[in-house]
Amino acid sequence: MSIHNTKVAVVTDSAAALSQDQIAVHRLFVSRMEITIDGETYLDGTDRELENFYTLLEASTVIPTTSAAKPAEYLEQFRSAAGVANSVFCVSVSARLSAAHDAAKAAAELFAEERPDVSVRVFDSETAASSQALITLAAVRTAMAGGTLDEVEASVRSVAGKVRLVAMLDTLHYVHRSGRVPKIAVWATNLLNIKPVMEYSTGKIGAIARPRSAAKALKRIQREMLHDIEGKTAHVNVMHAGAMDKAEQLMNWTDGNLNCNELFVTQFHPFMGAHTGPGLVGASWWAE
Repeated sequence: MSIHNTKVAVVTDSAAALSQDQIAVHRLFVSRMEITIDGETYLDGTDRELENFYTLLEASTVIPTTSAAKPAEYLEQFRSAAGVANSVFCVSVSARLSAAHDAAKAAAELFAEERPDVSVRVFDSETAASSQALITLAAVRTAMAGGTLDEVEASVRSVAGKVRLVAMLDTLHYVHRSGRVPKIAVWATNLLNIKPVMEYSTGKIGAIARPRSAAKALKRIQREMLHDIEGKTAHVNVMHAGAMDKAEQLMNWTDGNLNCNELFVTQFHPFMGAHTGPGLVGASWWAE
């Protein structure tokens, strides 16, 4: 179905880390973030250099900085989206993680003055990365099936209430460098080869396990997935921070052990990856 026949166009931001192919296929409009590393600023989605972000991060001694998509960037995407649909639904990265949500709301107010004939609704995903991607794709499916703005929001709220993000950190060095954990914890995890398994889901944020190897950490993620979605129709987004080998391992296991209606791999976005470092592997999922 052509998006020109849909009632709703979907906007998100680059924290969702959807690939250029996915953006094109699903006719998405994406507000871009900026990342500065070693004095160079890259605009997400346009600079090929960001594909090598984790290599740059390992070589850098300076903590990178990220900048949320600005209101002007959202305004540009809302204008483009309004060219193909009569209302716009925007899925933003969690307002707790970024100023992007506020920027989107500010842009929506400006756009309402410009185009009072087009409704814009901004939704706080309360998450990021692979979970935000799954929520955004749920919005797209409803929109492309001809759903109204209310129907798109209903489908998104349903998925947002179910989706979980669980990932293994390869090191706490970068978390410590950004001031999130004391140095003693970094020494302890390095000494014991601990690979913390973290969850970032609505109402649940923090470590859920501290296995002593990457293999055990991946097994813990698989156990969480089986518990939630075994025997059901699942939607899974595997993600990684410069660790494609482990991501492929997790994806192949998922493909062989679960019934997936949707399964794909994305790179963990530098917006969060700058603080977690390379080597992170995990997934987001929800079941129908």
